Amino acid sequence: VEGFEELDISARADPKAEDGDGIDVDGSVAADREPSFDVATDVLRKTTLHAVSEFGTPGQSFSVFFIQAPSADIDGHYSIIIMTKDNVDGDEKDSKSDNTGLRVNFVHRIESNGNINAARRGKLSSITPMVDKVSGDGSVVGVTVGCVWTSGNASVFNISSSAPVQDNEAKSSSLSMKFEVSESILVGDDHEADTNFYESNKVVGMDVVSLPDHIFDSTNLAALAETEHLAASSDKVSSPTPDPSSSLSFPPDRLSMHGTWCTKLSGDVSGEPSTPALSQSRILIAICRRSGLLQIYDNEDVLASSPESPNNASSIWQASGCSHGTSILGQSPTSEVANVRRPKLHEVEATEIRFFIAGPSPQPENIVGSPMDVDAEKDAWMLRSLCILVDTSLGDLHLYSASRRGSSHGGNRLEFSYVPLSNVARPSDEAGRHLVKLRRKGIAPPSSAANEADFRPNRLHRFQGISGEDGLFAATPRPLWFVSERGAPTVVSHKSRHVSPAGGRPVPVSGFCTAMPNVFENAKNGFITIHERIGRVGSQRLTLYNGLWDMFAPHGILPGGGISIQKVPLGVTVRHIEFIDDASISSTSRPIYAMLVSHEIEADQSHLNDDGLTPDERQKIRDEKEAARVRKQVEADLGGFDIEQEWVEEIEREDCFAVDTSLGLAPAMAARKYEVWLVDASSRWSVLDKYQLGECEHGTALKVMYLTDVVEDSDEIPEKHLVIGVGTSMIDHDGEDLASKGRILLFHVKKSKKRMTQLDKGSSRGRPPLELMLMSEKDMALGPVTSLSSLRSEDIYRIVVGAGAEVTVEQWGSGKLTQVGFYHAHMQVQEIVLFKTFFLLSDAYDSLHFLVWRESDKSLTLLAKDYEPTQVFAAGLVSRGGAMSFVCHDDRQNLTFLQYAPTDAAARGGNKLVPRADFHLGSQTTTLRSHWAQSSLLFNSCTANSTLAALKQQDALFGRLEDDQRFAVNFGTVDGSFGSIIPLSEPTYWRLTALQSVMSNALESNCALSHRAWRLFRRSTRRAGCRSNDRKKGVIDGDVVMKFADLPLPEQEDLASSIGSTVALVMDNLLELGCAASVV
Repeated sequence: VEGFEELDISARADPKAEDGDGIDVDGSVAADREPSFDVATDVLRKTTLHAVSEFGTPGQSFSVFFIQAPSADIDGHYSIIIMTKDNVDGDEKDSKSDNTGLRVNFVHRIESNGNINAARRGKLSSITPMVDKVSGDGSVVGVTVGCVWTSGNASVFNISSSAPVQDNEAKSSSLSMKFEVSESILVGDDHEADTNFYESNKVVGMDVVSLPDHIFDSTNLAALAETEHLAASSDKVSSPTPDPSSSLSFPPDRLSMHGTWCTKLSGDVSGEPSTPALSQSRILIAICRRSGLLQIYDNEDVLASSPESPNNASSIWQASGCSHGTSILGQSPTSEVANVRRPKLHEVEATEIRFFIAGPSPQPENIVGSPMDVDAEKDAWMLRSLCILVDTSLGDLHLYSASRRGSSHGGNRLEFSYVPLSNVARPSDEAGRHLVKLRRKGIAPPSSAANEADFRPNRLHRFQGISGEDGLFAATPRPLWFVSERGAPTVVSHKSRHVSPAGGRPVPVSGFCTAMPNVFENAKNGFITIHERIGRVGSQRLTLYNGLWDMFAPHGILPGGGISIQKVPLGVTVRHIEFIDDASISSTSRPIYAMLVSHEIEADQSHLNDDGLTPDERQKIRDEKEAARVRKQVEADLGGFDIEQEWVEEIEREDCFAVDTSLGLAPAMAARKYEVWLVDASSRWSVLDKYQLGECEHGTALKVMYLTDVVEDSDEIPEKHLVIGVGTSMIDHDGEDLASKGRILLFHVKKSKKRMTQLDKGSSRGRPPLELMLMSEKDMALGPVTSLSSLRSEDIYRIVVGAGAEVTVEQWGSGKLTQVGFYHAHMQVQEIVLFKTFFLLSDAYDSLHFLVWRESDKSLTLLAKDYEPTQVFAAGLVSRGGAMSFVCHDDRQNLTFLQYAPTDAAARGGNKLVPRADFHLGSQTTTLRSHWAQSSLLFNSCTANSTLAALKQQDALFGRLEDDQRFAVNFGTVDGSFGSIIPLSEPTYWRLTALQSVMSNALESNCALSHRAWRLFRRSTRRAGCRSNDRKKGVIDGDVVMKFADLPLPEQEDLASSIGSTVALVMDNLLELGCAASVV
């Protein structure tokens, strides 16, 4: 079991106090003393750590700290400190030794005045992660870090180490190293020159990244502009010619499938294809300016620039519009930057940028420990994507993926294309309103200008080697994982346990770390997070993860939408699955499921090869049959009727066919066996117990429910029991010649004492085995059992059975089921959905029926029905506040929304369900499951109950609004898609309706097809389609309106202005829509 132990770094005693008579008991003297950068204790306790890294040889490593002193008056307000492990023991300890086990080796103070670079700084605005500089032998010989200052300039610090020399003065034989720190300035512009927001060149975002040296060409932009000018003036434009000597020598077919961002497509094409080492890389500096200009510099060029001429380094790549969400970030000279369209109503800038590679980690080790071969390494690079993530001042995230494309002027350029995610990352308005309530109650600290710090901690964290994958973790208001799925970047939501409601802090996850030491045996490839937990605002929870094995499992799938799916191969067809929600049986650490499965078998037909009779016996039987036939023929002739018509039903099966063994034996016949499984999901979905159904018996329904043991004429409180109900359909050997019947099976899950004795008695952590026990069974002559539900009325649990065209209510008592109520449907009961004592009955051929159960006379009464002849495939319920609607999915792949409105004129006196809306889904589904549409305040929690309880303690009025009382439905389709249906408030509905109408006209549609025509209701041809010609519509297509979040900001302004709204309001509606659609 992995764990943490807090190290108490006590205050170091003041050396001056040791010479005096007084003793500093409470440490107040040491606390008031200014920190000494030569002592590790003072650095860790009294300064602010902004960035930490490690470098050195395998035998000796050094830790680099970028710190900030508590007071600006201290010389060297910002400093770079290098520490190493303190190996000095006993009497050799000096003033630099303390109880932390660290020793300060080098201190570099970043002066606030006195030189040219100091005049160009200000306060620290942000700092990049430290990037290591790797030597040829694999050791880290230097570190590069970048800083963005409030003055609008940026600094690049290169920390390098010299060769170790022998320290002759030291008593020990340890080696000492010399360190050097160099600073380079990238100048923005002065505050006085900021006449126009987007004309400013102020540096607002920065990143330092190490990439292979062939990705960005070293050609500067001046040479690029000259080349394009010459190519444009030429009459003949040369077509781009791919370089056969790519950096990894990939086959052309795989290049066309996966992309070419990691291949070098320009240069010398002579010679044999080469495969250089993947570790050859260079450090690049990327800065983003307020104007939206993204520039990339080579660190060597920046390092060579002089302090007097800080901008003499030329950028090797630049593009404009990264902070505005432009579609393409393509390399362009300075003359083309001004042509990018900019927002008119918003002043937005990039607050943080991060380059990262998403995909499998390079050179992973297999089980044996040897690295993969060259071909496998090439395939791994094929599935890796170079990406840029931009975090803007509005809270939006823009993801770009790299690719190489041919240029009209010849050659190939590296460009970044916008990746649509249909995800809103900015903070929600509801979280802002909740923060105002917390401040009004004194729970959260008040807002003031003094509390607003100039420094912004990093929220975008690159990671490598987590479960064999590389990517980025975004600690935004709704944390996200940016990973790769089959070579394409995608996003997965991150949810924490017992996290505090949104609004108390800007982001829920305030810390993230992936550099795990070897002391963690079970989490070497894991990570650590620090998130805001429930309780007092500001309290945090530290969590250690052993990786993302569920997400990157061999059968894992990342379909998008922020969810991950893991395929579990069981070798059978799962017909139904239900979670056993009982604390005595199942838990979060050991979830137990009940499954109804089927598998194909080959039934033996060898009994048809021989009937077991002798030839004489067979001849005797044939003679008797022939005599009977002759007698019947004589009777027919005397009676004057035709025997072929009157006696055809007397023909035996033996007269129809016979097995001629000379031609072959009877083949095995394909058959299907149904079983009930009890599965433990925590043990790789192992089967704990199973029950096999009878021959020619098909499982049709499964439900985990409670049943009350009712004892008539008894004053005792009836007990309820958790049971697993299974409905079956039995087909006779004669097939469809006879009507099908059904059966109800009730199982009880209990702990097996017989298997308990077989466990290791010395193991105290052994889990008790579970088994299925058949409690009762009941034959249903009404027809096959197609639906099972649980009805609770006056604290009595009963079972509702749909069998054939009958609905029966069964009550458990005296060890058997007894029918206490019924309702006769028209054709065939497809499904029964219950809420309280109301029934939504879906008929397979006659639409929906709305019933109510009356406990007084134990009867089912029809309230209303839909009179349209609809073939129902699935039915569900959606509600918002006190309004409820019924959802019907039919055979034409339509969704129809009906409502019980007795006072409506179209209800025919309350007997008819009134249609309110319709929508063509275009996919077939078989079930509609209800779920609670959660608010954005609870979206970050995977334990919604505890977070909801904490939210109600902070705000007692939460849950009284209609938007807090919404229940949506989710469904899966036969083509593998997943969706949700969410009820909306009227203002939100009309706003998104107008947006959908405008976007349908403004945006290009797929294959030039009409989106409106595709979503129109498809009428049925059954009974001449008696539905009225008026289509109700009334449903918003989420696929269309969510495209608004992926549009550039100028286009968002145009669309929002055309409907009389704002971008912020529309984005907040889409944000709440995405949170409500989340099921997990």
